[in-house]
Amino acid sequence: MTAKPSRKQESRATTMVPVTTMEELLVLSDEEREKLLADLRTAEAEAAAGQSVEFDPEAFERVARRAQ
Repeated sequence: MTAKPSRKQESRATTMVPVTTMEELLVLSDEEREKLLADLRTAEAEAAAGQSVEFDPEAFERVARRAQ
């Protein structure tokens, strides 16, 4: 027996489709939602005013390790 097909196979058209996954998310209370939105507005205002700093993954990791 041969490992290869006896005739050359035609190439087939392929299509890429988006994949959706289901994830559990916490539902925020009204107070938590308002605090989150206020914090986001503050952060956006600071960034617009040029008061933001570039993300440093190494420094972030050091702080995260200390918090554990």
